[in-house]
Amino acid sequence: MSKKWHSGPPPSVGWWPASNQRWDGPIRWWDGKRWSCAAYVRFNERDAADIAKIPSGCRQSKIEWQHRPASWPDRSRT
Repeated sequence: MSKKWHSGPPPSVGWWPASNQRWDGPIRWWDGKRWSCAAYVRFNERDAADIAKIPSGCRQSKIEWQHRPASWPDRSRT
């Protein structure tokens, strides 16, 4: 995973390592307009899908993202 943090929207819809405090671990869904609340590896697929529907409560412009790791499955990309 790239350790560089980026501001602004990511290049595509989907799951991204993203945090409002530059923490490694949380992932968020980018729907093309806004970030979801944070999900974590301990979440099962259903919980992650549910959290992806909830817009983040923090200021969207505060959320930064990193490129997806090469080890992530193709289904994380859209």
